[in-house]
Amino acid sequence: MISVDQIFNNQYYKRSNWIYLLIPISIFFYFFSSLKKYLYRKGFLKIIKIKVPVLIIGNITLGGTGKTPLALDLIEKFLRKGFKPALISRGYRGRASNITEVFELSDVSNVGDEALFIKAKSKIPVFIGKDRAGAAQVLLKKYPKTSIIISDDGLQHHRLARDYEIIVVDSQRQFGNGLIFPAGPLRESISKLKQVDAVVYKGESSNSNFYQMRYITKHFKNLLTNKEAIFKGIQDKKIVAITAIGNPESFFSTLEGYDLEFKKVTYNDHYLFTKNDFIKYADYNIVMTEKDAIKCKKFVTKNFWALPLETKVDERLFRNILKKVT
Repeated sequence: MISVDQIFNNQYYKRSNWIYLLIPISIFFYFFSSLKKYLYRKGFLKIIKIKVPVLIIGNITLGGTGKTPLALDLIEKFLRKGFKPALISRGYRGRASNITEVFELSDVSNVGDEALFIKAKSKIPVFIGKDRAGAAQVLLKKYPKTSIIISDDGLQHHRLARDYEIIVVDSQRQFGNGLIFPAGPLRESISKLKQVDAVVYKGESSNSNFYQMRYITKHFKNLLTNKEAIFKGIQDKKIVAITAIGNPESFFSTLEGYDLEFKKVTYNDHYLFTKNDFIKYADYNIVMTEKDAIKCKKFVTKNFWALPLETKVDERLFRNILKKVT
């Protein structure tokens, strides 16, 4: 099964010729986004400055690059240093139309998978809203002791003033055909890399000015019992790897690295799973990412397994952030 997202991503990263027909639309998109940035920069559109530092974690490409694991890593480091961090997010694919606080028991269809996953993992205050500045203001009103706000995504939302900007890049896919959406995967020009405070590469980078982030996986975790199993420990049944993330191949390649044989099933990024999606795999061990697993809590059975990630980030990044925000 190939998702619509994956079909387009394949064109962006395989440099298909027909995609160039969309360049006129890309020119319009680039002009519009550049005009909006200009209006904010010149003061024609108001920028909201809040009373605590704001750290933006974003990307310049469509799809997943690793923003959420990086956000969780930085949250943990801020907590260890005695900060009181909080997080804002768009709540992508969630139904909530107003600024909404996310709780561990929130409905994923209302608040979106990323925000709910971060709340479940970090336990810090999390608010969602299309208006990031408004979400930050509402958050601070309820949690006035917050000492730093992290925005998961939001690089292109200029209404909220920021103190530190990070771009996350997938070292395997990088920038595809180098074109602006919809002819390519870019949200804005690659020149943005030179304008932010830090660039984090998920994977290897030969540029010493960039910070590296990598994932470590040690075991599977059963979603019903919390039992841990080594990678070969779930081969008593056929395995199906099911995912609805922006870059499914990164998940599949991780599994392939452990010599597992499995069936691949992909859905559109942020797709909300239902119980019916898994009926045909009752005789399989079902493997998924932790972020996908958060959407399956209501109907998991003993054959559901997640692959927890341990994120390792260049320690220089956090030291650099502390210098800027303290």
